[in-house]
Amino acid sequence: MIKGVNKRVVEITSTDHEFFEKAVLYVRTDKSGIPADIINEEAREYIGKIVPVKRKSEVSLALKLSAAAVIVLMLLVLCLIVFL
Repeated sequence: MIKGVNKRVVEITSTDHEFFEKAVLYVRTDKSGIPADIINEEAREYIGKIVPVKRKSEVSLALKLSAAAVIVLMLLVLCLIVFL
């Protein structure tokens, strides 16, 4: 069955997801008067909640410095034990 329905559609083609290449959202008829830029922003926010952007796991600078400090202290203790 084909209906002649006039709906606003937002198509997001950059999902940055391994499995999905695009998403299609149909705008509610009571919201069709809202400007396109606001609708597009809401669509991206909604898709971001459904398909979160992959973020690289980064180790914080504080953690790296702490690990380096622990290694230096362990080496100092080892040197003191060996040479004393």
